[in-house]
Amino acid sequence: MKPWKAVLLILFALAVAAAGYGLTLVRRGFSALATPSAIEEFAATTARKIAVPSAYRQLRNPIMPSTENIRAGMEHFSDHCATCHSNDGGGQTLFGKGLYPKPPDLRAAGTQNKSDGELYYTIQNGVRLSAMPAFSEVHTAAQTWRLVLFIRHLPQITAEELNEMKALNPKRQANPANW
Repeated sequence: MKPWKAVLLILFALAVAAAGYGLTLVRRGFSALATPSAIEEFAATTARKIAVPSAYRQLRNPIMPSTENIRAGMEHFSDHCATCHSNDGGGQTLFGKGLYPKPPDLRAAGTQNKSDGELYYTIQNGVRLSAMPAFSEVHTAAQTWRLVLFIRHLPQITAEELNEMKALNPKRQANPANW
């Protein structure tokens, strides 16, 4: 068999396999309650990594980690982010549980191993085809960098800080019975 015919045969087989997988996904439905397949997760993770411009990956947080700056990040997170990500960053909220893909556990290595610039870029620009909106038009750069500081702090968050955050959450989140 000629090499170009072998390449065409391989490409055709890959196209048929991709179409079959796509059909399987569509037949399974688009429920936000489903768990993503390994292929979906791999594709989404890879796409997110590629989507962050390399200039952002190199950025370091210009705001020094101080008690005041982490506290400011915590206050902002409580009011703007905890609705989906929860106060502890785990994503186990009324909204977080209903999203697809689910909000990542911000305390986990998958988030904590990202560079400061990657976190900054994600907050400012959002993530397409997820529930993560872009906040560049409503957050200042300083607010976003303080959020990055707070996200870095989440694995060590204390019970006292979590209690403080409850008082800072929007009233609707604090009392879902008001919905």
